[in-house]
Amino acid sequence: MKPTIALLVVITAAISISILASYIATITSFFPVRSWLYTEKSILSPSPSSLFLGPSGGSEIEGARGDVKPIQIYRTKIIPNIKDYYDILSVSVMRINNKLTFAMDLAGDPNKNEKYETAYFWLIYYKTSASRIEQMYTLIIPNFAPDSNFLLKGWYMTVFNNTANTYTLPFAKISDMPKNKVQVFIDPSLIGNPTSFNYMTCVMVRVNSTFLNKAPDYLMDSVPHNDRFWQGWFSSR
Repeated sequence: MKPTIALLVVITAAISISILASYIATITSFFPVRSWLYTEKSILSPSPSSLFLGPSGGSEIEGARGDVKPIQIYRTKIIPNIKDYYDILSVSVMRINNKLTFAMDLAGDPNKNEKYETAYFWLIYYKTSASRIEQMYTLIIPNFAPDSNFLLKGWYMTVFNNTANTYTLPFAKISDMPKNKVQVFIDPSLIGNPTSFNYMTCVMVRVNSTFLNKAPDYLMDSVPHNDRFWQGWFSSR
């Protein structure tokens, strides 16, 4: 490998790690210190969806059209315009051919993301029969707009194990999404091969490309709709 190419690989890897660390830092600052699953379930209204996994089957939660509202998580003077690809119409998880399909139907095409980073989140949690410890994972699918100031461009994905404080799928480049939808396929082993689990989703936007070691700047929409939960989840500690 030529020195120039090697240096480029190292720089790209460092960028990916720093972006992933910005999510991990905010996720681990909230869990398990506050043990929200036991002390703050009252804020989960409506309840998150529960999915029981057999050879096939799935679960779907409907969202509301036109309910996007930028809620500031981190102080910034930049306010993103409301875009249709921030608007969640429904979310679903399906098991097909031993793979889990996570899908988020949107009011617009997420491939047309402009100016900023838009990230789509699934928060997954469950208990195993062998342990009383709640298992928690976060599936994160960010898109870095081609006209943004972020050094990375395009779609990425990672799966973080909150319980073990590590990630089961490193920050990885993925292909473009279908029109008006975010959809990925993962092996169930990445979330611990559960027989069933609960999940919640949201869309967030990062407008500032110069400071990554913090929470995303705005919560745009969530399903089930619960702004208070996500504000608490991403609040700084």
